[in-house]
Amino acid sequence: MDWLLAARMQANCLARPVNEAGPGGVADVVRRTGGLQAQTWRGAAYAVRARSTSTVLADVAHAQSVDRSVVRGWFMRGTLQLVAVEDAGPLLGLLGPKLIKDTERRFGELGLPADVRARAADVLEEYLLAHGPSNRAQLADVLVAAGLIAEPKGQAVYALIRYAGLLGRVCYGPGETWVAVSSWLGKPLELSGDVEDLARRYLHAYGPATARDFATWSALSVPTARRAVEAVATESFEVDGVSVVAVDDLPGCRDLRMLGEFDAYLLGYQNRFQELPIAIFPGGGMLRPAVIEAGRAIGSWTHADLSVDVFDGRPDLSAELTDLARFAG
Repeated sequence: MDWLLAARMQANCLARPVNEAGPGGVADVVRRTGGLQAQTWRGAAYAVRARSTSTVLADVAHAQSVDRSVVRGWFMRGTLQLVAVEDAGPLLGLLGPKLIKDTERRFGELGLPADVRARAADVLEEYLLAHGPSNRAQLADVLVAAGLIAEPKGQAVYALIRYAGLLGRVCYGPGETWVAVSSWLGKPLELSGDVEDLARRYLHAYGPATARDFATWSALSVPTARRAVEAVATESFEVDGVSVVAVDDLPGCRDLRMLGEFDAYLLGYQNRFQELPIAIFPGGGMLRPAVIEAGRAIGSWTHADLSVDVFDGRPDLSAELTDLARFAG
C-alpha cells in the first residue's frame, strides 16, 4: 500500500514538477491535475504552491483575473474548482447535465422550477454582460426585480447563480464576484467533451485508482465511469484485494508536503487507502490543511501561525515552512 500512496502523490504533481513562475506556472499546475478544489481561494492557491517551485500567491489571482488562463466555477462534483480555461467547456459538457439533474430535488425545495431557472440564467447573463463583475447582493436585487425570487436573501440566489454556471454562462470574476463567461473569456464555452479523454486525464493525475474513484471525483455515474476507465487503462495492480488501474507505472514520490485546506489529493478518491484523522477531516464537509509524507497524512497545520500538529513520525518541516513563507511573500 505504501507504494500506491507514493505513486498517487507523484501522479498528483506533489513532487512539484512545475518550475515556471507567474501565471503560466499556475495554469500548468491546474492543467496537469485536471483542476483544483476551490471552495476557498486560499485552498486553491496553496494547492498550486504544493505542486510548483516558483509561483507566488499573487500569481494565482493574476492567472484567474488578468491572464484568464484558468477559470473558477462549478465543475467536478458540482463544487467550486479552478480549471484550465480550455477544459471548462468539455467538463461542463460532460458533467453539467447530470449535476443539474442531481440538484433537481434541491431546486424543488427552493421553489425553483425549470422555467424560473431558465429565465434566471438569461437575466443574470444579460445583466453581467451589461454591467461586468457583480457581487451576490447586486445579482440578488436583479433576480428580485425580474420577479424570479421574492426576496434578496436565502439560498435561492446562490442556487440560481450556480445553475447559470453549470450551463457555462456564468463564472467567477475578480474576488467574490461573478461575470458572464462569453465576455470574461472572450467567447462562449463549447459544451462538448469526451468521457474517455477525461478518464485518461484523471488516471494521469490520480492513478492508480478505480472506476469508483473516477466516479467520485467527477460525479459521473459508476457504469459510465467504469466503461471509460476500462477503455483507457494500460496498467493494473492489486492492493489489499482491490484492483486499481493506471496509465503510468510511477516510482512514486516520498517527499513531505504541506497541503492547504480542501486539497485535491485528499478529495480525488472514493478509497484513499488511508484513514484521515479528525484533525484533518472533522466532518461537515470540512477538510483542513494536512501534512503528507510519501502520500500518507501524518499531521495537520494552520495558516494563521504555521503551527503544526504531527501525529505520525518526527519529520523535518524546515524546507516546507521556508517555502510557505516564500510563496506568501
